[in-house]
Amino acid sequence: MQPKKHKRQFSLEPLLIHLAILIGWSLPRRWGYLLATAVGNLLGSLKRNRMVKAIRANQYVIHGQELSAEALNQTPKTIFVSAAKCIFDYFHFLPRPERLQKIISFSPEAQNVIDRVHSNQATVIVCPHLSNFDLMGYAFALQKVDIQVLSFPNPNETYKVQNKLRERTGINVTPLDFTAFRQAQIRLQKGGSVLTGLDRPLADASDKKYMPRFFGYESHLPVAYIRMALKAEAPVVILAAITLPDGSYRLVGTDPIWMTPNEDLESEILLNAERVLKAAEPIIVQHAQQWAMFYPIWPQFLGV
Repeated sequence: MQPKKHKRQFSLEPLLIHLAILIGWSLPRRWGYLLATAVGNLLGSLKRNRMVKAIRANQYVIHGQELSAEALNQTPKTIFVSAAKCIFDYFHFLPRPERLQKIISFSPEAQNVIDRVHSNQATVIVCPHLSNFDLMGYAFALQKVDIQVLSFPNPNETYKVQNKLRERTGINVTPLDFTAFRQAQIRLQKGGSVLTGLDRPLADASDKKYMPRFFGYESHLPVAYIRMALKAEAPVVILAAITLPDGSYRLVGTDPIWMTPNEDLESEILLNAERVLKAAEPIIVQHAQQWAMFYPIWPQFLGV
């Protein structure tokens, strides 16, 4: 019996990652960027591609539904080029940590987070998918920042390959499930810190218990990190990697956001989640062309 097509596609994706690793390790950065630009423009021009549609919808919302047709067509290309360059840089600098440290700088807020972790002050770090998300984690590992990274639950083969790469750089990665949640809670109660994504929508869209508003619209974004912060009485800090015009990277972020208690548990979680998401909005808008969110946060806008 012939295997189904989707199974062949899933088996191909890890091979593409290994090809990207080989390219990143082998090519000079200038040549890698030329290749990334070509690939990014090609992928971004595929209007029927689900990721292109998601980019268009997400960007349409964060720009107040005011993007022109021309901008909506160009933005996916720009974002795919940015993402392709980030992927190349990640694999390019993995075996070159001494060179990586020369192109990364830390904002005062990011340095404060590093200091908090080093001094064993419990902190919940959340990250929007801006610029080089993985390179930021590697930079943290090089700074001896001991954190537990909660990755997307039930990872497919592609994510498993990515998580193995992260672990090789010294990052403690645990796909989010009940066990990982419990481990993170214990870590926080002992003064440790955890890091997780902020803006990837949950796979199960049927759970409508918590629908925090993001850019003015309800969303299926995660709220588990809010529960962790509340139980551990720890602040939430937003951190993001930003690509600068000269090709270097900078870690930016917010001051600690302390949770506000509420007698009603559901309201407590939802209102605090919305406070964190609201603080992330200006960071995302300011660097919108680096926002590599390839999943539709607001499916109702997929037709734009």
